[in-house]
Amino acid sequence: MPRSRFTVEATPATVRAARRRIAATVRSWGVPLSEEQRVHLELVASELLTNGLLHAGGRLAVDVVLDEHLLVVEVSDTNPSLPRRRRAGPDAEGGRGLTVLDGLCLLRGAEATETGKRCFAVLDLNAPVRHEAPPLPDALVADDAGHERWSLTPAGGRLLGTLLPVPERPTRSWMS
Repeated sequence: MPRSRFTVEATPATVRAARRRIAATVRSWGVPLSEEQRVHLELVASELLTNGLLHAGGRLAVDVVLDEHLLVVEVSDTNPSLPRRRRAGPDAEGGRGLTVLDGLCLLRGAEATETGKRCFAVLDLNAPVRHEAPPLPDALVADDAGHERWSLTPAGGRLLGTLLPVPERPTRSWMS
């Protein structure tokens, strides 16, 4: 399973360089990225890296893993606060990152670590590109949806369904 790990200082210039490095690394593994897939990969990487730049600063650890056709991009930083979905006004410069990730990824998540947090996104390199984002459930559009830990797209739900099939229901209870 190909893997690349590196660290960068959280600056706008290194965010640009790191997103290009991630795409170049994936291509160096022999993955034939279409132009659209490359753009989506760089946008996902940029969202994860920019979150670390804006909310943590310092050094960001980047981990990219290819497992068959699934590409996992992780960014770890030193801020333990997990990303929160925000409602962005039409003129707001920020507040849309999680929605962008939901539209481009199979699944994404964030979790606290001993030294801060790890944010990740999983892209399905075999999936057709979606041109419309799925509508958000009302619970996620609320003014304060709280701290999310996971977000699962319909395609991610299908993948998890194949990985973790629903157990068969017993025909009788042991208490019967």
